[in-house]
Amino acid sequence: MPLDAEFTEAGVVRKISYVPMKDGTRIAYISYHLKSGPAPAVFLYSPYTASAAAFEIAKPFLEAGYAFVGANFPATGCSEGIIDYWMDRKEGIYGAEVVEWIAQQPWSDGNVGMIGNSSAGTVLFWVAAEQPSHLRAIVGTGVEDGYEDCWHLGGMHQHDITAGWSLNAEFVSQVSGAEDRIRAGDTECAAIRGSDRQVVKRQFFDEARKHPLKNEWWESIYLARDEVAGKVNIPTMLIASWQDDYGSGAVRESARVFTQLMPNVEHKKLVLMNGDHFIGGPGPTSYSLVDDERMRFLDRWVKGVENGIEHELPVAVYWDVTQPDGDPKKSVAGWVTRHETWPEPKVERCPYYLTADARIWPAKLGASPNDGSRPYLYPAGSELYGSNQQFAIQPYEEGVLNYRTAAAVSDMTLLGNPEITLYLSIDHGDDADLELTLKDVDPEGNILFLQSGLLRASLRSIDEKRTYSDEVVQSFRKSEKLVPGEIYEVRMSLLAPVAHVVRQGHSLELTIGAPNPIPHPHIGSIPAGGPSINRVYHSERYPSKIVLPVLPGAVAHAPAPECGMQRGQPCRKGTQFVAGGLPIR
Repeated sequence: MPLDAEFTEAGVVRKISYVPMKDGTRIAYISYHLKSGPAPAVFLYSPYTASAAAFEIAKPFLEAGYAFVGANFPATGCSEGIIDYWMDRKEGIYGAEVVEWIAQQPWSDGNVGMIGNSSAGTVLFWVAAEQPSHLRAIVGTGVEDGYEDCWHLGGMHQHDITAGWSLNAEFVSQVSGAEDRIRAGDTECAAIRGSDRQVVKRQFFDEARKHPLKNEWWESIYLARDEVAGKVNIPTMLIASWQDDYGSGAVRESARVFTQLMPNVEHKKLVLMNGDHFIGGPGPTSYSLVDDERMRFLDRWVKGVENGIEHELPVAVYWDVTQPDGDPKKSVAGWVTRHETWPEPKVERCPYYLTADARIWPAKLGASPNDGSRPYLYPAGSELYGSNQQFAIQPYEEGVLNYRTAAAVSDMTLLGNPEITLYLSIDHGDDADLELTLKDVDPEGNILFLQSGLLRASLRSIDEKRTYSDEVVQSFRKSEKLVPGEIYEVRMSLLAPVAHVVRQGHSLELTIGAPNPIPHPHIGSIPAGGPSINRVYHSERYPSKIVLPVLPGAVAHAPAPECGMQRGQPCRKGTQFVAGGLPIR
């Protein structure tokens, strides 16, 4: 039963201890439960601070009538364990054992649901793949892992995502969680930390650097495959944001899991919206919209409340989400649409051609004055989109190529992943890294970031088996170096789909440049190849283009949000169009 507004920590039983595994390993946990009797439980499992989860994290679930348990992965925080590296399958095996332990506790009614964001969302699938008998449902947000969806976006080693994440998680966040437990009275943690009971044989960062191409090792730690996600057989909700700042892989991977890899899951939902990596929390950073969706799903499939969620269409898209006063708990969407499946089958894939005079044009080019190529200096131009402050700095003009549509005569609604085909040459070196940005430009020249794309040209080979209407998927298994002077077809999708209305009077702008090692905010890599004059070609023979996913007849249901007020979508104010490129033929 939900508790009243005066609910405080004093009315809850908290325990900090260890769960024994079948092999003798002990997993550190913290639990909060009501004094009123057995209840369903919500389980948060992560490599960070879950086993020291603050009361504020547990409180919303306690107020909704759940017990709450937080536990750390093996060999993290205060948990014991001997693992090869993070992303070890033992995380799933031990997590499943914790689920069954929770179900046996006197304060539990035997029904367990799991939640988690980022790594804590990814591990849900490894636990559910073990099929513990008391796990009723999982709700994952910001779920992304694997070679192309996280660590090597576009085939480029992401330094901040791999090193920044793994080293910070190892030496900062999980350490702070251990210290919190010790301050709270854990008398065993200090002896466990650094002992032979807690061993990570190899750092994940080191392992990732050993494998620059996708191979069996990457496959072994990837959830989006039959051996992991394909074994899930319980109600599953996936929530992701288009502009997830760890590479936007969460939408792409969540959509792939939802549509292709859970054939045995009858009750599944996919919830998509604009925002950053942390809209899922749980805690103070999560949108209230996400909190509400998650709780309704748990109430139905863990608590058994007949709230009708199973009768709703399985895909929900929240458009133009904002957080008034900067408060995520006041989040509001401009409007919401619901869909039978993903991608939306009514979407039309509309080709728009890039021209030599910097336009994005709806008609295919024949022999015309718009034929030709546009050169740019590589790798001299990058558009940084990690914040409004970064985005305000326009990229070096001669190092990028910009293209823009004419102003829209009526609303054009995009729902899905644009596909880009570039005909590209280099004049020096043996490779080129492409970073694309797609933006909305309003009549006042304000530019809103929508999405980015990354691809190393030497890794352009397409995995035809995994490619489908909403995503071009590269194989990333073989490098095919470029030869100066040769023209290559490079076909790619952006890092994630978008849901955006190009309103009447607005334009779309596409920028082609190079990546930058400066994290923006977490994407960042060292460009491959050497200094070069790269060219993009535009002609009947070499029709560089962008294919837009247009939802016919759909229009905006609310005014455009104020520039710079959407999480994950920086905005640059009052600019003039700059075509970019070198002043040579």
